[in-house]
Amino acid sequence: MKNLTLFLLVIFMIGCGKKDPVEPPEEDLKVSTNPAIGADIAGALSNSFNYKLLINSKPPKTGVKIDISVKNDLDNSITFTQSTQTSSNTISSIDLQIGNLVPGNLYTATTEVTSLNKATNKTQIVFKIARK
Repeated sequence: MKNLTLFLLVIFMIGCGKKDPVEPPEEDLKVSTNPAIGADIAGALSNSFNYKLLINSKPPKTGVKIDISVKNDLDNSITFTQSTQTSSNTISSIDLQIGNLVPGNLYTATTEVTSLNKATNKTQIVFKIARK
């Protein structure tokens, strides 16, 4: 009986041991830009356009990958691409620049943001841009 009690006590103590903390699920990415880019055509004063990408959700623990693609609306040719990534969950603002903009052309710019931790967690911002 003494052995059974000791055995049950050991089993109880093992069962009450500390568990690894459960990590909360990654938040869906929510992004915006500064200046705010909406339905209006963004105007570039030179051959480049600068903007900030703001991560409004909690950034993924391993960072994000940012892919920029710019198409000329006249002939659907890709005039600019860039890929960059962050490596930290403390970054919530990223300076971006689109280049190779020619006066008089209208472009469609796509900025896609993908979690480096969970590839299915992605979002994008699509906007029109023209060089003045």
